[in-house]
Amino acid sequence: MATVNHEITTTPESTDPTVPSSEPTIATDAKSEAHQATSHKRDIEHAEVVDDPRKWSRTRKTFVLAIVSVAAMIAGLGGNIYNPGISQIESELHASSSEISLSLSLFILIQGGFPLFWSAISEVTGRKKVYLASISLCTLGCVIAGVAKSIGVLIGMRCIQAAGSAAVISIGAATLADIYEPHERGTMMGVYYCAPLLGPSLGPIIGGALTQGFSWRATFYFLAIFTGLCGVSFIFFKDTFRRERSLVYQLALKRNREQQEAARRSETSSLSHVTIVEKDTEVIKQPTQEPMNGVPSEPKVTFKDVEAQVVGEHADIIEVKLSLTDIDPVRPIIAVLRRMNNLVILFASGELQKVGS
Repeated sequence: MATVNHEITTTPESTDPTVPSSEPTIATDAKSEAHQATSHKRDIEHAEVVDDPRKWSRTRKTFVLAIVSVAAMIAGLGGNIYNPGISQIESELHASSSEISLSLSLFILIQGGFPLFWSAISEVTGRKKVYLASISLCTLGCVIAGVAKSIGVLIGMRCIQAAGSAAVISIGAATLADIYEPHERGTMMGVYYCAPLLGPSLGPIIGGALTQGFSWRATFYFLAIFTGLCGVSFIFFKDTFRRERSLVYQLALKRNREQQEAARRSETSSLSHVTIVEKDTEVIKQPTQEPMNGVPSEPKVTFKDVEAQVVGEHADIIEVKLSLTDIDPVRPIIAVLRRMNNLVILFASGELQKVGS
């Protein structure tokens, strides 16, 4: 019988350059998948939070915008509302022009430096507590300044006013960023920044009317009432700060995770070194039991999973609690004051306030 030989021939791959290759298509698909993965990746601005302020109703957001904008007028009003009454202050408190200039310069210096501290504290405690504490401090300074009997007390209370009025300057814009999407912030920031500009323009007018109708002390009583009403409005303010969207919190969380991973690797390495002879298991031999039917029983061997123990002990990351050491507000202040041009601007602002008074 004749045998039939079956030959299997293979066709070589075509090397014709006109035939398109499938590699570009694969590369294009990979780039498309990478782009989709990047587009679906959430940034810190859109991290998932409980009771997302950006999903609040328009009415609620408008209320927040209104009280924050009105409170932003405190800094501008407090800076120059008592300027029309400086002549009365000099005669009644026996103050010199240099002491009056000192009160103006210290007010500007403290009001320019304290926003860094307030913003740092708000990253730890939230916005609402900072609003209430700072405005209460400003109200206290206004009340005591209104009853001051010496220029020294007046200067000290002006410093407290400056420290208290600086909070809204620093965290007002941050509050609006908490509740509005990036594409909505332009209009809302424009509304918000109109308020601080109204303060310096309305301050001398209101101060002149109060000084002429009553006395220089009425300017501080007016500020006390105004700041008190702002403080009451913030009682109904719901905090907009969410730590999941805080860069400081995310950095602290990352640092904590790295420390936990380092501790886990260190403990795993030490346990592996101890149990290397047993091949990552612990053999526990129990004493030989009493013989049964004349045949002694063999010792029991228990195997223990060492790696499962290590993972179980550090499975949960410890909750991160922020402090001012995580934020370090002092370094930016030093960086600002080290520049000569900033010192010149601060000095010039004080001189301009002095001339304007």
